[in-house]
Amino acid sequence: MPRREAKRQGPTDDRGEPCGLAQLSGRQLGWRALGLRRLTPDVHTRSEQNITVGLETGVALVGGIAGAVLYQLVLYPVFSGWMTPWMFWLGFLIIPVVFSMIAWWLFLGKIRTARSTRIIEIYLAAGRCAACGYALADLVGEHDRCLVCPECNAAWLASRVGRNAGGAATTAE
Repeated sequence: MPRREAKRQGPTDDRGEPCGLAQLSGRQLGWRALGLRRLTPDVHTRSEQNITVGLETGVALVGGIAGAVLYQLVLYPVFSGWMTPWMFWLGFLIIPVVFSMIAWWLFLGKIRTARSTRIIEIYLAAGRCAACGYALADLVGEHDRCLVCPECNAAWLASRVGRNAGGAATTAE
């Protein structure tokens, strides 16, 4: 029997070619991990947080609950013989928070992929390539009116690229 190709699910550029989403820097991840959108200085990260906050919070809560259950059912019974009351409560507070952060970090990529259409719009509106974050200013559109990113070769319709791209809305003759 012929082998069926697995259909790649994820973001695509305006020519239908698969592309990734612009990677978050360590600083952006740090601000995002805090979860305080108002304090996040980066506009793109703040806009993404507005889109993904529900899923991120849900994943973190599930991770925290899993950590609390693990602590109560596995860790506490094993170590309860020598634990003092303050050690119990300290562990009960720390373990769920650690599990919450691990779950958030593991699933952030999947959350961003699930919301990729809206995240792509954020980057394009700011005049940046959604696949790599490169500024699309001063690029000339091709015959199909797409601006091709010189960094990653993702193609975006010039009409979707925001004003911050400068003269990017022109096309080649």
